[in-house]
Amino acid sequence: MSSNADKENTLILYQSAAALPSNETVKLAALYGGDIPHMNNAVDAMENCDQMNVLFIKTPNSLRQCTALVGGQYQGYHIQRWMRVIGEGENGKTDTKAPLRHVSSPLALFSLSRTTVSGGYDELNMPKRSHLDLHREILSIFFENLKEMQNELKSTLQKIAVDNTVVVMTVNKGQSELLTNFVCSALSKGLDLKNVILFPTDLFSKGVADGLGLATFYNDKLMKPLPSEESKSYGDDTFGLMMMAKVISVQLVNELGYDLLFQDVDVVWYKDPVNYFSTLGPPLSNFDVYFQDDGSRQERYAPYSANSGFYFVRSNDRTQLLFRRMLYAGDLIFACGAHQQVLIFLLSDMNSLGGLKVKVFSRDGDDFPGGYHYHMRKDWMKKMVDNIHKPYIFHMSWTLNKDNKLEFMKQMGMWYVPEECVGKEAKELVSGSNGNNGMISNCCSAEPLNKCYYRDKPSVIPCKNSPQKDNSGVSFW
Repeated sequence: MSSNADKENTLILYQSAAALPSNETVKLAALYGGDIPHMNNAVDAMENCDQMNVLFIKTPNSLRQCTALVGGQYQGYHIQRWMRVIGEGENGKTDTKAPLRHVSSPLALFSLSRTTVSGGYDELNMPKRSHLDLHREILSIFFENLKEMQNELKSTLQKIAVDNTVVVMTVNKGQSELLTNFVCSALSKGLDLKNVILFPTDLFSKGVADGLGLATFYNDKLMKPLPSEESKSYGDDTFGLMMMAKVISVQLVNELGYDLLFQDVDVVWYKDPVNYFSTLGPPLSNFDVYFQDDGSRQERYAPYSANSGFYFVRSNDRTQLLFRRMLYAGDLIFACGAHQQVLIFLLSDMNSLGGLKVKVFSRDGDDFPGGYHYHMRKDWMKKMVDNIHKPYIFHMSWTLNKDNKLEFMKQMGMWYVPEECVGKEAKELVSGSNGNNGMISNCCSAEPLNKCYYRDKPSVIPCKNSPQKDNSGVSFW
């Protein structure tokens, strides 16, 4: 929800005279056709409402949007969307001369989804047979080995959990240097990682995690279908498969009854974020799930724009159902190439169906910044560089690929791994006498290894002489 939501007007329709506020002026105006009254206090406006249905609306771009409330019907908890659209899927487009039709009406020539954007393009990809076959293969392995995995994982979690809470991460070989950087960055600030559990998808990244002293959980049967190489771009096949690994790791820990913080490996800590969630008081402590705001306002991320690379989950019946449903939605995750929009679909549905309490921290806040701030809020980034903003973490999201991610992190003072440690197996980096500490002492710089790449991207050092990244880029310094 926007940080300015409390300044927005809300239109309340009362469905009976008994629901009207006790204020006589307001009541008379409503009963006898006066001007629509304005009330400054929401509590007074709703004092006689036994139930209230809330609809969040925002006019998408330049579309002339209308909202219809249809009375006398069976109670509905989903929005029906009607548009003037011709064509279907990626070929769809709006046409003001086309008839207004329900996006999923059986009478329509084409079938559209509620993720159809204002231009008529549908952002939802339907699963194909190949997606379904791959999902069934993974689920079959998962359930065949479930009891064994739960018993082994439970034993590990009992040893590392702090106040019944763990930090969950997953990584493959292609992203392993980002894991090393996360550990090195945290240790440089004196932060404790004893409650981190990593779910590596291959033996290479398991070796790296072991070399860094992290607790790991690895099942070779389950991870066999998953790739070890890095994804070339957001949403490709490798990216989609790695998203399934994230879903599985969270589902396993959540169902064993542990609260968890899940995060991608492109996150760096400035303060321990687990402390933030463990010390929340009411009403914030009453939520089931907490998400970093992705920053994007694409149609497919409505209504939450929750970032699936940094979130906190309290284990209960509601969240366990949520992540079981995520586990069963793998074919849709593969079709979409990512799990973010699928997770948001289910968050919305579980909020309506099961009363799941969802909190998304506003992108206008200072605690959990990410790619949105890096690319869209240079004013905010300048204050971070000047140490005015002091966030808990920074999540280098919104990047096309790993190369961009590393470049941005290096010039933002977030990189701690020497080049000679990248891409090598742990056994090459661990000195025998030091054990696990050998990799840390050999591959973790005590200070960030800053380097300029682009003058128009935020940096902790002046990069005025570097090329620009964006066509319309203006120097950050």
